[in-house]
Amino acid sequence: MDSKEINALVAENGLRVELDSVKGKRTVAVREFKRGDTILSIRPLYEFPARGNKESTESRCAHCFARLPKRRPRCSQCRQTQYCSINCQTTHWTSRHYFECMKMDERAVDAACMELKPEFRPSLRMCVGVMRTMSFQTVPAWLRVQREAWHMLVTHRDKHPQFVLTQYEEIARVINTHHSDIGLDSTSDAIDVLCRSGCNNFAAYEPNGPRMSGYLCSPLVSLLLNHSCLPNAAFVYMGGMQIVRALDDIQIGDEITLAYMDGLQPRDVRQKQLSAVYFFDCTCNKCCGESARAQVDVLMSRALGVDGQMPEYLPTDYVQPPAIEPWVLRVIDILLAHCQDGTRYGFDQGLLDCVGSLPPRNFSFAAYTHWLECQDDCLERISSECVSSNVRAWACVSAMYVLAFYACVYPPYLSLVGFQCLETSKLVWNTLVASEMSNEMPNEMPNEWVELGLSLDRVKRLARCAQNILRVSAEPSVSAEGDLSVESQVALLAGQSFVN
Repeated sequence: MDSKEINALVAENGLRVELDSVKGKRTVAVREFKRGDTILSIRPLYEFPARGNKESTESRCAHCFARLPKRRPRCSQCRQTQYCSINCQTTHWTSRHYFECMKMDERAVDAACMELKPEFRPSLRMCVGVMRTMSFQTVPAWLRVQREAWHMLVTHRDKHPQFVLTQYEEIARVINTHHSDIGLDSTSDAIDVLCRSGCNNFAAYEPNGPRMSGYLCSPLVSLLLNHSCLPNAAFVYMGGMQIVRALDDIQIGDEITLAYMDGLQPRDVRQKQLSAVYFFDCTCNKCCGESARAQVDVLMSRALGVDGQMPEYLPTDYVQPPAIEPWVLRVIDILLAHCQDGTRYGFDQGLLDCVGSLPPRNFSFAAYTHWLECQDDCLERISSECVSSNVRAWACVSAMYVLAFYACVYPPYLSLVGFQCLETSKLVWNTLVASEMSNEMPNEMPNEWVELGLSLDRVKRLARCAQNILRVSAEPSVSAEGDLSVESQVALLAGQSFVN
């Protein structure tokens, strides 16, 4: 690359950028990274927290994106930026807010957003934030690197479909109308900014849960790391930093990749979305080739056919006794064993052996969506009413189906897999406790419950598996407002026992 500062940062982190005949460039490791190692850590060019139901009300900390407590500190200068703690307020000021404060009236941005549909408002906020940040004169070294990377990104303006450009023109019109109020001297390049950021932004998620927490514009990460539907790295947003971590052991010469979109979607859907939004055709090992994971992906991408049969064991009501297919428990056992001993040998082939002969009605993206809807329905019933043990058992079964699908399509140490392990562990434990309290469960577990995988041993193994995964790809020691940390939840679940 032409930037000395970017080249120095890349080399400092044990990376090298190479030319690639298909992708244009790729970033490879020049040293070994162990699973869970930090590959790259940098502050985004611009970031902002996700909003609550009321667009004008800040619901998350401006620095770490944590949910705000009832009593929340504010910046003493602008009186608009809110934080979850004094520590976040101080850190945010010393890292970036000192040169941002008073440069833009957030209330004016809120007013501009209200002229747009809700789905366009994050784009306006990002565009205004990036344009403002690019106009600052004296900035720290990390921001100089991000600004240089920004200029190296391609707008792809000529490739954007007309309906997207029309949306961007509307956003640019609103920005131009309010530019003096929101602190911008010029808005001439607003559409280029929207085109460039639209295919290079990231969504941030809570480090201790699967909920979206904010939006990031991090040009350096976008510039360096290509997409893969089965990536070997992922990022977590923590304390104002975008931290890229290894999901698996990475050897010297291996390319570092991130997932730009959900790898669970069928292959044709992924290919269409990557082409329409990011303007490239994916050639990753999951989309091409004959590897075990590629074969599983083909199975997941199958249509149900003209008969459109539902999954074989899916309940039509919750009166019937729960049942589970053997492949689901086998896949979960493979995942639990893998996350216990940490070896990857035979993992992918083991998954293919479990699902290779299943019909589309039992193993496909359509089947997954049915089980996900079943899980969500059971959870809603459990939270809103007093339910029978059958509904609780069906909640456990559907959660195990979802976990089995996750294990088959995602990297095993992806945080989403870990959070599903934890959710399933809690559901099984609560079901066992509820059955014991209602005297539905004798001193020894009934055979039909053991066949469903509902046991105290399963609770503990799932909890420890969640802990091992989330130590790699999330921050299990962090607790959100009013919630226990993942580490605390795992400790409680792993220490449970029944007293006869």
